[in-house]
Amino acid sequence: MLRTMITDTPFEQKWVLQGRLCGVWALDLKEKWLSTRGAREGRKCAVDLEDVIFVDGKGECVLLQMAAEGAVLRASRAYMKHILESLKEQQRQISKEAQECNSNPKAEYQSQPSKTH
Repeated sequence: MLRTMITDTPFEQKWVLQGRLCGVWALDLKEKWLSTRGAREGRKCAVDLEDVIFVDGKGECVLLQMAAEGAVLRASRAYMKHILESLKEQQRQISKEAQECNSNPKAEYQSQPSKTH
């Protein structure tokens, strides 16, 4: 089970998550995130993960999406700090790959030998 509390202020939207961020609860969080996108526009978004006790792959994907859209993910417990570090590394890898593609979009094709008949 995942409990989600959202607090709106004029300058920030704060999310507090508690419980297990996995399976159907991760999908529910993603739906809430998408449905509140317009309400966040122009404001900071902070996500408190202090009381999250488990995250599966689906949960990680939702957290990656939230971070990619500007949310600041916060936690101080060892388990969640480890998850967040892993997500930051994934973001860096994705960013690096995107930069490589943007700087030389034909690199993949250039490295393959051409076929001649």
